[in-house]
Amino acid sequence: MDDAPKYGVCPVCGKNATLKCGSCRREFYCDKSHQSQDWPRYKSTCCGWEVNRDSSLGRHLVATRDLTSGDVILSETPLVWGPSIHVDQRVCVGCGERCEDIDARCKGCCWPVCKSDCGGLSDKRRHQLECALLARARIIPRCEVLLIIRMLVLWRTKSRRWTTLANLQSHEESRGPGTEAHDEVLSIIQRLGPLLSMASDCKDILPKICGLIDVNALETAPPDGSVAIYENASLLEHSCLANTRHSFRVDDKGRPRITVYAVTSVKRGEHLTTMYTHALWSTRARREHLLATKYFACRCKRCADPTELGTHLGTFNCPCKNGLMLPNDPLNPSTDWSCNLCPGTVTSAEVAQLTDRLEEDVTEVMKQATERSLSDLLSRLMVLLHPGHQHCISVSHSLMQLLPATDPRKLELCKRVMDTVSRLDPYGARLALYTAVTLRELATCPGEDRRAHLVKAASLLKAEPTNSPGEKLRRLIEVELQS
Repeated sequence: MDDAPKYGVCPVCGKNATLKCGSCRREFYCDKSHQSQDWPRYKSTCCGWEVNRDSSLGRHLVATRDLTSGDVILSETPLVWGPSIHVDQRVCVGCGERCEDIDARCKGCCWPVCKSDCGGLSDKRRHQLECALLARARIIPRCEVLLIIRMLVLWRTKSRRWTTLANLQSHEESRGPGTEAHDEVLSIIQRLGPLLSMASDCKDILPKICGLIDVNALETAPPDGSVAIYENASLLEHSCLANTRHSFRVDDKGRPRITVYAVTSVKRGEHLTTMYTHALWSTRARREHLLATKYFACRCKRCADPTELGTHLGTFNCPCKNGLMLPNDPLNPSTDWSCNLCPGTVTSAEVAQLTDRLEEDVTEVMKQATERSLSDLLSRLMVLLHPGHQHCISVSHSLMQLLPATDPRKLELCKRVMDTVSRLDPYGARLALYTAVTLRELATCPGEDRRAHLVKAASLLKAEPTNSPGEKLRRLIEVELQS
């Protein structure tokens, strides 16, 4: 949800204004003529960023002035968007909203819609471009290929948007035969058979299109289940301690507009960063995911620290009973792990095998979690793992929600989880809902400042999308604050 102001004062005439600057979304004007008149004055402070190029990073965003927490950095609509190619769900081809239980179809192509008069069906930049093509090709409506079809349309029509998309990274050189990405392209070719028989030259561009999606697409909410590629927001580089957050809202034309905010002070010249992976994954899991999907190895401050900023999210207990097993070189995936108190050493392969086996145990118990099963599992895990290990934190977060407030374990688990998230997500950019749930549980514990915890939880959720779990929890917490 875009929580920026909805109106302001026009700097030219002083009247109330609702027209926002399209770049920074911070300055307001009463009409476009006054916006143009004010541009010579405002252009030096409008955008707080610029695109730089680096031999190792490629294109990336850099702050052009000092930014403070809460500043809007950029706001833009997508170059292209649609259902994720990795999710099989039925969505409206007009607006992108889920419509599994609605039996309505577009009159032109017979693909699913939320209602027969959905506004997105008449949008010339959206469904009208693909409708006739889908009708002629007679492709079985499978929403997971819709985004690819939209990008094929942009490519075939030589759209300006395609030119911009093609300048983004696609890493085709890393997605050749023998990779999962290559197998995925072959699967998509099969699903697009009727379309490709009409335009066989489309087959050659599919590897690039799939690469552009995998490397650049962001999950949007709303609409839930869709992804989008943005001209500038897609250039935010990764950091496991990002200095921005982003939110989405559906604009008046049905497009998921992204707004990027600073979550801490950013000095002029500093890189603007986001996070491409899960904040509560250990370094091994994060770096493997980034290498497999984004084709780079993260070397940030958190990844380089064997203790992960003191959280011990990947740390094992040493069999000596007193020491901790830590990676000798966290940036080397093949590094040995050694005890910090005794000569004990294990290989990276042994660490990976044990971590994966324990993850299977956690996944199995979580399917039908009870207070007893989670308590038993946590006890077993803590024999082998540091209490702050990602598996222990995951189980602790579920268990604390089942324990009564009078159980002293609840307070202990809540504080352990809070210590972890405060180190890994100090600005609430990535774990807002996760942290808010913890604060709400902590508020029920004897001796805790109930109101302070609930106020903080509600504040963390203020930017959650409308009707999302986070927004619903915020409303519930606001009711609880009144009682």
